[in-house]
Amino acid sequence: MSVTDRPIPYAESELLAEHTADLPRWLWALAGFIAAGLVALGCVLLALPFFIPALFGSAGTISASYGLMAITLGSALLIGSVRGWRRAPARHFYSRWAWLYLILVSVAIAVLAVLLPSDVQNTPLFAPFHFALILLPGLLLLSLLALLSGRGSAVAGRRLSLAAAGGATSVTLAIPLELIGLAISGIVAVAVAMVIPGGVDEFERIIVLLEGWSLQPPTDELEILTLVASPIVLLGLAVLLGVIAPLVEEFGKTLVLGVMGIWVKPSVLVGFIWGVACGLGFAWLEGISNGALGLGDTTAWLGGVGVRVLATSMHALTGGILGVGWAYLWRGKRWALLLSYAVAVVFHGLWNLNVVMSLGGVGIAGLSPAVGGALAVLGVGFQLLLVAVCLSALVGIPLLLRRRDATRVAQPS
Repeated sequence: MSVTDRPIPYAESELLAEHTADLPRWLWALAGFIAAGLVALGCVLLALPFFIPALFGSAGTISASYGLMAITLGSALLIGSVRGWRRAPARHFYSRWAWLYLILVSVAIAVLAVLLPSDVQNTPLFAPFHFALILLPGLLLLSLLALLSGRGSAVAGRRLSLAAAGGATSVTLAIPLELIGLAISGIVAVAVAMVIPGGVDEFERIIVLLEGWSLQPPTDELEILTLVASPIVLLGLAVLLGVIAPLVEEFGKTLVLGVMGIWVKPSVLVGFIWGVACGLGFAWLEGISNGALGLGDTTAWLGGVGVRVLATSMHALTGGILGVGWAYLWRGKRWALLLSYAVAVVFHGLWNLNVVMSLGGVGIAGLSPAVGGALAVLGVGFQLLLVAVCLSALVGIPLLLRRRDATRVAQPS
């Protein structure tokens, strides 16, 4: 992707921060060690499926894809860290035509993936295709947001790499906390089942069903859907995905901005872009596994990857909102970060709750087509509304902040 080294003049000191201030050399050195670790881990994950036959399947594709992601993020951060440590001129992430190149490359990779035999999808040889179609839509979004923000707010590429890597590695914080959340959501669901009519019988039915699956995995899709249709399961999923996951993920994925902001306090618009990069890093790591559910069936895989494109935009938006909160925090408005966190959690929670409602609709349709169909239609409609809000916000926020910066520059000092 093309970049520019040209200096970008500003009249306001806060708008100059992205282009004049820099992180301390020891922090770039630490980031370089972390980046080297990511590259090493990526090499191990990429090689594992070729040495461990048990991973030669969809698990091998996922492992190799994670390896490629770790190598890519680690390499970008390593290069940026070396340049930051050496105090080399910052290369800014801005190009008029990068979005077009990314679209063409994405389409070409998708066409090649479709032409391959579906059996190849369950081998590590398919990992480059899976990895690329998870990564490229996020880069496309970032390049478009850079255009909307304008050349004057172009962000240093090495700081975007640091933000994206910070968002990706926050998964290590999210996973253990969400496992605790899984236990909490299960306790809540069981507690509710104990006090509602028929809840005990339903709970016992689920236990018997799961015990049977431990001996013989389910092969009937209808049998799986009956579990999804259970009110106890739906309640547990609603608590986990609608409340706990958003609280945990939105808390962790932009923490790196709190560190960066100690030394660099850029404009609110740049803070938004930093936050988007954090959200993309998290979405890429999450997307490798969540987008792999359809591997082995080309249509199902493409559908899963398409859904991940929408989820990537959601994570980018909530990360950007938190980036705005951090930017205002650096200007003494502490309430702004709490407000942005609340907005991000609510939007993320509504997005996930809609997924639960849609799954419930599909499951219930097997028992009651009218009720299940109504829930499914409601879920689709609500999802379209959330997607429209997400895309509108991703376009509107940078344009609004760009106008704000232009107005402040134009005002006499």
